[in-house]
Amino acid sequence: MDYEFDSEIKLLDGKMKWKVVYFPYSVSEIFNTNGKVPVQIFVDGHEFDHTLLPSKNGHYFVYNEFIRRAVQKELGDRLHVRLKKCEGNRELVVPDYITKHLEEHHILNTFLKQPDYIKREQINYIELAKKEETKNNRILALINKLKD
Repeated sequence: MDYEFDSEIKLLDGKMKWKVVYFPYSVSEIFNTNGKVPVQIFVDGHEFDHTLLPSKNGHYFVYNEFIRRAVQKELGDRLHVRLKKCEGNRELVVPDYITKHLEEHHILNTFLKQPDYIKREQINYIELAKKEETKNNRILALINKLKD
């Protein structure tokens, strides 16, 4: 089932100063959990795989750099969101250029043995680089980290 709503980009309460979008419905009633929920979201028409996370103020998803670059809105702006729960396992796709570098250094298997959330974080960190030089530096840093 799809859930559609408009919501404001807000700051998460607490130590983490993340920009977030709150889900205006009860996750425990709809999805029968108080924990994390893997979701597919469409934000102002742009599609993303994401996760609803619990907080004392209700569940939210992080308004990350990928979403910000796509919709070009900032804190306090309103977004139109369509959301549905992801059924089944989400597949992590490693970009070919990262796979190639890891294979060249014989550490692809070391990379792949890590939990998906860590691999996703490492890939996102590389992908968010605006300059090719920065991407290459981040790949080299990952290679050095995995070799240790």
